[in-house]
Amino acid sequence: MQLLAAKRQSQKKAPITVQGLSYSYKKLRVFENLSFAAENTTVILRGPSGCGKTTLLKILSGNIQPEKVLTMPQDGNSCLVLQEDTLLPWLTGMQNITLFAGVTLQQVRNHPMYELVANFIGQKACRMSYGQRRLVELFRAIIYRPKYLYLDEPFNFLDEKRIELVLPFLQGEFMSDTCLTMSNHHREDLSCLGAATVFSFDGNFPIRQLSKS
Repeated sequence: MQLLAAKRQSQKKAPITVQGLSYSYKKLRVFENLSFAAENTTVILRGPSGCGKTTLLKILSGNIQPEKVLTMPQDGNSCLVLQEDTLLPWLTGMQNITLFAGVTLQQVRNHPMYELVANFIGQKACRMSYGQRRLVELFRAIIYRPKYLYLDEPFNFLDEKRIELVLPFLQGEFMSDTCLTMSNHHREDLSCLGAATVFSFDGNFPIRQLSKS
């Protein structure tokens, strides 16, 4: 997870808007003057693997610099959770959360999501299952409460029961300060997240537009 720390600002969150985005990776032209505007502060990106979803999340979160862009989210208070496990294996789950999210042990224990990780949060990350580490990473991002939260296939390694337990924490009061953008190529029913703008990638490059569904 990439945490870009900045002071939280008490201002109304607004849907994401991107204008004139261009980016190439090696010889592949990924985005060509791409523009889109979300209608909601929750955005879901759908499409097959390798279609550009992860690259877009990295650009929006500031982890990749585009060649050209006229408008995109500029606030430094963002968090990106990638598909790859980024917990430090020699630290416990609790240490991975408190060290990188800047919260106290008591804040972690008082959070409603703590119940989902309480049985293994004291273990070193290298001793956890893939699903347990994924829960810790998501908990770390949610308790951090960034202005922009970007999740790349967040439900990988989670079974349906655990997905159902996590989904409530991606809505309501837990996202009251946060614009949520997530990629998802599975078929989970995400209607419980409330009003969301869904953009679809068709897998063709360069990407000049996204279809809205």
